[in-house]
Amino acid sequence: MKKIVVFVVAMLISVASFAQKKGDMYVSGFFSADLGSYSVSSSDWHPFESSFEVGAKYGYFVADNLRLGMEVSFPFTTSLNEEMDGESYRYNTLSLLFCPNVAYYVPMGDNCYYTPELGFGYQIDKQQTKGTELYASSSNSTTWGAYLDILAFEFKVSEKLSIGANLGGISFASSNYIYSETETYKINQFVCDFSNVIVDFKYYF
Repeated sequence: MKKIVVFVVAMLISVASFAQKKGDMYVSGFFSADLGSYSVSSSDWHPFESSFEVGAKYGYFVADNLRLGMEVSFPFTTSLNEEMDGESYRYNTLSLLFCPNVAYYVPMGDNCYYTPELGFGYQIDKQQTKGTELYASSSNSTTWGAYLDILAFEFKVSEKLSIGANLGGISFASSNYIYSETETYKINQFVCDFSNVIVDFKYYF
């Protein structure tokens, strides 16, 4: 096992250097799915929720190691709520997210970079509840926010391909929910999360 580890490390070190130069561009796509159920304390309510997201990313280096990017994604969430007040209904949310961002690539060695990223996002949501007349409704919401990916890294496997890992950061979001001309409310949320790891692949050209 030790020989394998030593071999892999030696192989990575021996790879030719692929610097991030002005004019470099990349594209990346992603798809995610999350299925599960949760329970509400002191209740027999056990909703089943599933969420899906598909999106694309584009990046352009305006200077050596300085990259501007754009992310566009389409999240969709559906939740089946059973036996609440003796009724069942389904809650669907379809969203569209635009997220321009900027990142600086700090060299850490051959082909390895520390890549803190600052981004701003704007999301449009359409919510619809389907079921009995008691629960049937629809609403819209908009969200703007900002984030800073603090523990972000990227390794260039080749001149065309790289692997990135995001271990967490901080974010702020403000959502405005609109149910009617007179019924609206706002939610502000600040998050500091270092509990998840997001891995992505980029194709450079």
